[in-house]
Amino acid sequence: MKKIFVVLLSVFIVNFYVYAEEINRKTVRIQTLKNNYSIVAAKLALDNAKQEYNSSLSSLLPKINFTGNFLCNGFKKDFLRNYSHTLEIVIPIFERFETYSYVKAKASEFKSAEASYNMAVSNELHKAEAAYINLMWLYEYIELLNDAKKKRIENKNMVALKYNSGKINIASLRTVEADFAVIEYYLKSAQRYIETASVQLLKAMGRNDYTTILETNERLATSEKLPKKPDCDNLITASPEFIIAQHKFERCKIQTLKAKGQWLPLLTGNIRYSAPSEQQTTDKHNEFAGISFSYTIFNGGKRYAYMQTVSNNLRIASEELKNTVNNLKARAIELYNNLTDAYELVALKTQYLNATKLHSEISAKEYVNGIINYNEWYPIEKNYFSSQIELLEAKKEAALKRAEWNTFAEKI
Repeated sequence: MKKIFVVLLSVFIVNFYVYAEEINRKTVRIQTLKNNYSIVAAKLALDNAKQEYNSSLSSLLPKINFTGNFLCNGFKKDFLRNYSHTLEIVIPIFERFETYSYVKAKASEFKSAEASYNMAVSNELHKAEAAYINLMWLYEYIELLNDAKKKRIENKNMVALKYNSGKINIASLRTVEADFAVIEYYLKSAQRYIETASVQLLKAMGRNDYTTILETNERLATSEKLPKKPDCDNLITASPEFIIAQHKFERCKIQTLKAKGQWLPLLTGNIRYSAPSEQQTTDKHNEFAGISFSYTIFNGGKRYAYMQTVSNNLRIASEELKNTVNNLKARAIELYNNLTDAYELVALKTQYLNATKLHSEISAKEYVNGIINYNEWYPIEKNYFSSQIELLEAKKEAALKRAEWNTFAEKI
């Protein structure tokens, strides 16, 4: 009775702390976009950049100032007669490209934030996709091991029968038993790894319910055709890395224009309307309009130093853009060739598996009928199992390479 209670308590504890949830590729994408921290943070940064850009547009508008004064003379009740106000409109006619540079820089920062957001989405979706591929592979691997375990039981029984009839020695029987124990270990290890794979996928999706065990009925597939070899020049111009580097270069060009504008004068238009109090003057109204002109003749060499700094920054940004282009081209070629290799390897492993399967079926019949001996038959059985594992690993690698290529090509 006590043992039964312990077993029931253990089952209750496992069910309480572990929750199984079925998931698929579509839900992985939806939950990653919703919960992933990096994506959420990048979206907020994009919103901030948009707000800063919208705010910068206000610098193109005139500034309106209103001032009102109440003059109290011995707290008399006729204080309204002592009221005066001034309305002033300041129009920036030419601010040495400062306003223009500020707006253009904020626009460029907004475009860079968009590219950073897209890059964060692509990177985090790729991580989640890779974790999901690992989960699919794991369940397919467990299915393969369960089939292998059944086959090992059949082999063990067949070899035990031949051993009992004196046709093989004890070493052959012990080898088959050891191989069965190896399969059992692999199977138990894979079943334990389900928890690890679930945590990895939950983390990639941005969830923190790490006691959840994720299940999926989807399996690895390479039915998707290999994409055509890309035009690298057109491909990289759409990548976030290129867009970010390009806008950094554009901002440095804007800073160069601003630096050159420091050598020019500042022009400001002013329109002022003033209504003084009756106690201040006999004039009822005062209207004024004009243009102010200012020019800094010497500011201690700061303009020259600033010009040199922005010129150097422009050169650095230009070299970074070139380097980014070169790296992206090299990356595109590398990823495409890796994807091609992975697809060709799956085709090769599939062909080899079909051959070893046929060889295994024939050799098993020949061994049962006594045409071949144990040493001829059993290596063929082990080779068939190894070819199954190799094909599954090749399919997993091809799926990972496809996800990596899709992320780079912005097709996810």
